[in-house]
Amino acid sequence: GFVIDYLTPEEYFDFIGQINHLSRAAIQEQLNKFSEVFNDEILKKGKYIRDLSKGNKNKVGIAAALLANPQLLILDEPFANLDPTTQIRLKKLIREYKAHDVTMFISSHDLNHVTEVCDRIVILEKGVIVKDLITSQDTLKELESYFAA
Repeated sequence: GFVIDYLTPEEYFDFIGQINHLSRAAIQEQLNKFSEVFNDEILKKGKYIRDLSKGNKNKVGIAAALLANPQLLILDEPFANLDPTTQIRLKKLIREYKAHDVTMFISSHDLNHVTEVCDRIVILEKGVIVKDLITSQDTLKELESYFAA
């Protein structure tokens, strides 16, 4: 994702908040929602975004995208470079936003995670839809069979 890496996470969140006309209090309120995902690795560390791990950069990008409570969210490989605990926490966060009617498009190569958080899975090959599934308990097996062929 795109982040301005010569800023600290706090500076970046303030910047994104200002673009979206959010007060500092509103920005902080939103960031509090991500404390479990951040796991004390992002804020108040005095690091520039460029000096964070790939996983932590990913966390900053996701939090920034969610800062203004979007109705539509596009996530590209959101589970990449995240440790298993953070992946679980991110899935919980995605479900919470989904429960508040946020529409999400998630691009991912990780079948396990998308089958757990998505209602519908569309597979594209060279820009053409080759499979369109409503998620069920059999979806992962169906996807594994499709890709194994």
